Parts: sequence; C-alpha cells; structure tokens
Amino acid sequence: MTQNIRPTAEQTHAIDMATQGQSFKVVAYAGTGKTTTLQMISHALPQKRGMYLAFNKTIASEAQQRFQGRVDSRTFHSLAFRNVPRAITDKLRLPRLSPSFLAKSYRLEPLTLRRLMGGRYERYTLMPSRLASLISNAVGYFCATSSQYPAPRHIQAPHWLHQDDIDALQSYLYPFFERRWLESIHPQHEAGIGHDIYLKLWALSEPIIPADYVLFDEAQDADPLMLGILLKQQHSQVIYVGDAHQQIYAWRGAVNAMQKMPLPESRLTTSFRFGQEIADIANLLLRDLKETVPLQGNPHATSKVINSPHHKKRDAILCRTNARAMELLLSGLLNGDRVSLQADHARLNRFIDAATMLKQGKRVTDVPELAWFNSWNDVHEYCETNEGSDIKPLVRLVDDHGTSPLKKALHQITPVEQADYVISTAHKAKGLEWERVHLEDDYQFKVNPHDYKISDEELRLLYVACTRAKKSLNINHIYHLIEQLKKK
Repeated sequence: MTQNIRPTAEQTHAIDMATQGQSFKVVAYAGTGKTTTLQMISHALPQKRGMYLAFNKTIASEAQQRFQGRVDSRTFHSLAFRNVPRAITDKLRLPRLSPSFLAKSYRLEPLTLRRLMGGRYERYTLMPSRLASLISNAVGYFCATSSQYPAPRHIQAPHWLHQDDIDALQSYLYPFFERRWLESIHPQHEAGIGHDIYLKLWALSEPIIPADYVLFDEAQDADPLMLGILLKQQHSQVIYVGDAHQQIYAWRGAVNAMQKMPLPESRLTTSFRFGQEIADIANLLLRDLKETVPLQGNPHATSKVINSPHHKKRDAILCRTNARAMELLLSGLLNGDRVSLQADHARLNRFIDAATMLKQGKRVTDVPELAWFNSWNDVHEYCETNEGSDIKPLVRLVDDHGTSPLKKALHQITPVEQADYVISTAHKAKGLEWERVHLEDDYQFKVNPHDYKISDEELRLLYVACTRAKKSLNINHIYHLIEQLKKK
C-alpha cells in the first residue's frame, strides 16, 4: 500500500505542505501519481477528518476504495442532496416541463429578430417553444455560477443574433426566467427539477463541509459555483489538485482554478506513465502554452514516438470529434474489426434521432446544435457559414451514410475488454491510458513551411491526447505541427 511506497521529493514536498494546515494547490501533470500522492497526504493526517470531492460518482467510488475509509469520498451533488430539504429533492421524481408545455403555460408569443446568415442580417422568428428552451437553459446556466440571484445576463442568447436584439430578448425573457427559478425551488410547485437545482440551493445556504481538510480533484474543471463553495470554507484546509493544461471544458463553464487561485503550490512533474520521448512531445505543447516548468518522463520507462501513416499496432485511436470517431467506427466494422467506441454515444444517438426528425419536417427542441432549425435544408445552409463549421462533419456523416446505418453501427460496438482497439475522442480519453496510441487527422491547426497557427484550447486537447500513451505514440497526423514547434 501507499505507506510502503517511498515518496518522491515532489510528493514529500506536497505532504509537508499538507501537514502545515494551510490551503494550497498541487499542480499535477499527466500521469504523475496524483491519486497516490493524495493517499500519502491522507496517511500523513491520521487524526483529521478528510473529504475527497470529485465530479462524478464513478471517480468518487474508486477513490473511496483507494482511501480505505480514511477519507470520505463524495461528489458535490451527494453532499448537497443530504443537506437540502426533502420536499425539494423529491421533485427529482416529478415529470419535467417540456419546452412546448412551458411555452403554453407562460403564454409566450413568437418573437421576430435579426440573425446573421452568410455575412448579412435576415429576419428570424423565434417560436414559443424555442424561447422556452432559452428560459430552461438560463436556469441551468445560472445554477453553475456563483451569482446569488437570476439576472438577464444569464440568458444565453445565440451569438448570431444582432447585439441590440440580444439585449431585447434578454429583457423580454427575464421575468419568465425569474419565475421558472422560483418555481423550481418552491416545494409545492409540481414540475420536476434537475440535479443542478438542489446543488445551487445548497450553495446559496453557505454550507460548511464537515471535514478538517478537503481534497478537491480535477480542480481545473471546476465551475464558479463549486469554487465559490470551497472558497467560503474558513474552517477547513482545502487542497486543490489538478493540471491547468488539462482544462478542456471551458465551453461548459469551467474556470481553471489551478491558474486563478492565488495560493502556494507544489508540483508533480515526473510522469510514472511514459518515458522521456513522449514527455518531449508534451513539452513542446506545454511550452507553446507559456508553461515554464517541463514535464519529466519516467526514467525507468521506455517510450517511443513514431511517425507512420499505416501502423497496425495500436490500442487506441484518439480523434478530436465525435464525427471522425463515427467514421472510423464504420470503416472498422466494414473491415471486420472488433471496435470499441469511447465517444459520447448518447450525444451521437440524440443527434442522429434529431436529424431524422428534421428530415421528416418535425421540429427539434432537445438537441442544442439542431434546435434552431425548421428543416434539414436550414441545417445545410447554416453549415456553409463560419459559425456552422463545428456541426458540418456530423451533418456530412448523416448525409453520406443515412441515420439508420449510423444507429446500427452504434449498436455493433464491442465491449472494451474484447475489442481489437478503442476509438475515442480526446475529451472522452481524459483520465485513461493505453500502451499504444495513434492520433487522428481532425485536430485543428494550420501549418506552412515558415509558421503555424493553433489555439490554446487545441494545444491543451493535444496535450491530453499525447499523454494517454504509455509505450508508443503515433504522431503522423500532427508531425508537421510538432516540427514547427521544435523550430520555435
């Protein structure tokens, strides 16, 4: 067990900081023994009550076993569930209000505004059910913030509306948004709620977490609500653990606590997962992210970086998009491969179902990417604009293969343990590792003989993808980017 493992110098430093009783952060690069270090910290604080906080139940359950009862492992939601009145949590069992029901109930009227399409503004009517979706989404967005009360700014209007119309839309919808929030937290109101409602209600009660110290894992992915709760824990030591460069959920409201928190820090920079060759690739990406402290490879591990277009020896293929993962799944099944898919199955299924409905002339409300369109033709038109480029690969996939074959392919996935290889998106690969990893060709960057262009978000995604490999990393599709980063 961990008490028999000799801590490294970096782990010893983290343990020493923990025993001093002050809040601090542990900056832990990919594969650097973060969980083992947290176990060591718990062993060093035997007289204190510890609480490990994770984002999802699976991670919390795994941690519970690893801490062997020394630390209580929970999710924020389970803490909140215990401490919010039953009359509120009982509403989880009630049916939710559909957008069309909400629109009727609130007597919403169609609203005509201006939207940008192909470089010019045109009139566009938001129907009542679409307005109702904006109200529901605003409640969810507000729940993830540290705000005390709903405000018009929490209503996330589509960015392609004219700015004046965005302001008008927020003003028009605000009274309905406020009403929806108050109904959500009213014990007698008979509409169902989601888990974000009771979590927000708990946060508003200024809760005290029952622990002497809190280990907050994956802190770079925290939203303002969770950070707000932890920052108010005056009587507990809070140890924030994570890697600023693995923050790949900014679109979901994450605020990267690892960079923002003005706290003392200790670092875990030596990976146990892979050797120096893979660490060198990761460091090129980290350096472009303005990181000055390099990642060290495991001196006892041999890893190799290969540049081969058709390398059959791979355990995982990591793509950027769900669409590319689906293309590879289809071609793998045609080859007779036993393929496993570590992508967002539920989201892909919902997209395919929504595409089927639009093709039949029906409206869609529960798939955000397709909720603004009246027909599949509208979706095609949108795909040709700059804003529509992100859904274009999925739309092309539906056009090329049809919705039925795509649904069938999703049902033919082999369980991971029996598969020849796994296809995964980089997002879904976070926290996982494989012996041999192959990077796909859909990462977004531009390279010419003298320069390159890549966003910080893409650099972070590639850093996550590259550091999933243990023995070999195939960089064929990003080779020219790597060469340019070396020149810099």
